[in-house]
Amino acid sequence: MKLTATLLTSAALLLGPLAFAQEHDGHEAHGAHDKAAAHAGAHDEGPVDEAKQIAQQIPCYPLKTCVVSGEPLGGEMGDIVDVLHEGRLVRLCCKMCKKDLAKDPAPIMAKIDAAIIAAQGPTYPLETCPISGEKLGSKGAPIDHIVGTRLVRLCCKSCIKEVDKAPGKALVEVNKALIAAQKPNYPLDTCPVSGEKLGDDAVDFLYGTRLVRLCCRKCVKAVGEHPEPVLAKLDAAAKAK
Repeated sequence: MKLTATLLTSAALLLGPLAFAQEHDGHEAHGAHDKAAAHAGAHDEGPVDEAKQIAQQIPCYPLKTCVVSGEPLGGEMGDIVDVLHEGRLVRLCCKMCKKDLAKDPAPIMAKIDAAIIAAQGPTYPLETCPISGEKLGSKGAPIDHIVGTRLVRLCCKSCIKEVDKAPGKALVEVNKALIAAQKPNYPLDTCPVSGEKLGDDAVDFLYGTRLVRLCCRKCVKAVGEHPEPVLAKLDAAAKAK
């Protein structure tokens, strides 16, 4: 498949959500929290500061090693160094690796792109282009387009400009499809945050590309702040089921 990468400005990145909440009546809802991405609406505008851009992209970052040195992230080299290259997250093992990124970013970004496609491609939920609505493959090989740390598959090159102009529009369609694909086999009937029974008013939330069903919108913040125990509960429930 052909590959392209979106070069995002601060304003454009806000439109590339990594977390998405949808209420039971079908209306989109925004979960505002500090450490996970929010703002799933296609019409959100305005600048996002660097820390928020990084936080928005972390849930879908595909590598556990430094893309420059190959060292484990957060290992002996110290704390992870998160930097943005043209609006896209790169996680490094140390500050020294920033020089290599600045010197020759193309191969580094290509490695990240390939890892994103490998991680998200097998469970990509759409068979149609989120921009044109055309069947993927109807106009030649689909194009794998990277928005932040998210994969969007397009029918042709002409749709790339539309995604770059308003990435939120395309990602909302992908996010809706991710929820629809995961919901039938969702392993829990209780909220993994509160323990409350999930009702008809449950909130369907994406942490990265992972569906988390919550009892209310207040629990969205808790997932963003402490995702590990929530995801561990989902993994355990899925394994048991």
